[in-house]
Amino acid sequence: RMSPTDVSALIKKFSPLLDENSEVFRELAIFFGEGSKIDVHHGDLSKFLGRKRLYRVIRLKGESYKDCVYQLIDDHPESMEALGMLRYYKAPAGPVRWEDVEAAEIAMGKELTVNAYGWMPDAWTLFESSDARAPQADDDSKTHQMVAILAFDYGD
Repeated sequence: RMSPTDVSALIKKFSPLLDENSEVFRELAIFFGEGSKIDVHHGDLSKFLGRKRLYRVIRLKGESYKDCVYQLIDDHPESMEALGMLRYYKAPAGPVRWEDVEAAEIAMGKELTVNAYGWMPDAWTLFESSDARAPQADDDSKTHQMVAILAFDYGD
């Protein structure tokens, strides 16, 4: 696990023009920082921060993680055009229900095989509701959340 300082240094190294105060920078720092329940590979950061890319953060809340996946696909069809996607789930209060996360990732895979996708990287992780570093929902601790960080081709 890398410290927040190390993660910030890596982001700056791979994408020197990315504004440190931007939402994308902040979300990448959370994704690759400490506290996630699944180890992330820092090689994905260099793949994600390729040349000539534009980035976008999409925040989703729902009754389940799967609900968040369907919202992403239905309400943000442009996400299917992305070159890379990093996403993290934010668990509601209580023990993490891994089978729910698995169901969401299976749904994501099924939806995406329809659009032959080749996201590089395509990675996900999860934070518990008690993790202070991941943003807390304003409403309550019962919602399932997903934050997707997308990379698009900048074109010419």
